[in-house]
Amino acid sequence: MNLNVALLIKHVILCLVCVVGDKLCETVQKPAILRACIDNATHAFIGCLAAEIILNSLKHYITRQEYCVLLLTATIVSSCIDLDHFIEAKSFSLQDATHLSRRPFLHNSAICVGIFIAFLVARRTVASTLLRLFIAMGVIAFSTHHMRDATRRGIWLKTPFQNYNSPAVPYVGYVAFVNMIPHAMIYLLQAAAVAVPKMKLVELV
Repeated sequence: MNLNVALLIKHVILCLVCVVGDKLCETVQKPAILRACIDNATHAFIGCLAAEIILNSLKHYITRQEYCVLLLTATIVSSCIDLDHFIEAKSFSLQDATHLSRRPFLHNSAICVGIFIAFLVARRTVASTLLRLFIAMGVIAFSTHHMRDATRRGIWLKTPFQNYNSPAVPYVGYVAFVNMIPHAMIYLLQAAAVAVPKMKLVELV
C-alpha cells in the first residue's frame, strides 16, 4: 500500500475515534462505569494512534520491541492520566471521582508545557534517541488527553504565578490538533538528528 494512502487512512481512523468516542460518551450516560470506560478508551486509542504515526515514520531506525514498548507507553499514559480523579477524591468510588469540586492535578496543562520543554532540551542535549522518543510519547499522551478534555472544560494552567482556565476549545480545533501534533513531533525529532550530526538515530540508552 502506498505510504501516503496508509497515512491518510490512519488520520481518517484517528478522526473517527475522536468523533465516535465522544458521540458514544454523549449517548451512553448509564451505567456510569460504561461511560467512564468509553471515555477512557477513547483517550487511550487517540494517544495510541497519534504515537503510531510518529513511530511508523521511524520504524527503520528502532527495533520492533522498542516500537511496541513506546506505543504501549503512549497508550497507557493517555489512559492513566484519569487516575488522578480517584487520587484527588481519595476514594475508589466512581461517583466521588467524577464529582470533584476542582480539576485533578494531572489535568493541569502546565504539565504539558513542562514535558514539551523537557523534550526540546533533550532533543538538543541527550544522545539517546530512545530517551527522546519516550519523552515524545509523554508529550503526545498528555497533550491529546488535555486537548480532548478542553473541548468540554477549557485548558487549565496552574503555576505558582497564575491559575488560568480558558474557554472551551472548539471541537474542530481539537480534532485538527490531534492530527497535527504527531507531524510536529516528527519534524522536531528529525531536526534534532540534523542539528547534531554525530548523534546516530539508532543510538540506544
